[in-house]
Amino acid sequence: MKTGTTSGVDQVGINLLRIVTGTFFMAIALDLIDGFDPAALFRPVLGTPTGEVIGAVSLLALAIWFMLGVSLRLGALSLALFVLSSSFIANFVAVPTENLSAFWYDLTLTCGVLLSYLTLDARNMRRASVFSHRARMRRIAAQRAIKPRRISPDNKASQSQSRRPRPAPAHEDESNIFANI
Repeated sequence: MKTGTTSGVDQVGINLLRIVTGTFFMAIALDLIDGFDPAALFRPVLGTPTGEVIGAVSLLALAIWFMLGVSLRLGALSLALFVLSSSFIANFVAVPTENLSAFWYDLTLTCGVLLSYLTLDARNMRRASVFSHRARMRRIAAQRAIKPRRISPDNKASQSQSRRPRPAPAHEDESNIFANI
């Protein structure tokens, strides 16, 4: 049996952390909380109203994709690139004053998204999907070799080979306590 060092959080905990992070990005997309500007990528090309709609829908779709865990690496990388590029454009390109603290905040969120799959090995990466994971049977290797032994119908041979202590013979009344019920 393979035993190794295990982290303090199992697969369920990692999935819950990913869902909480995804709901944070969903709240930003729905404009429920303050955060980076998802429309910063699309506003110069598409204009203000269309850019805001496309930015919000794109962030919402990426957040849902990230939360579901389906093709987690691609989803997390897409979400991280979207957040990082939107934050960079909003804080350094679009405005004349640079806002380093807001960019640093968004960079930290990006690193949290990337850490959601970097700590997973190949087996846990397959199990990362919240909705499509199905448990599969697998073989467990025996820790020691199993040696079958022959059991003979002879009573003396089986009593002499047994290493367990035998209980003391009980009285007939004590052994059948349920017979009178």
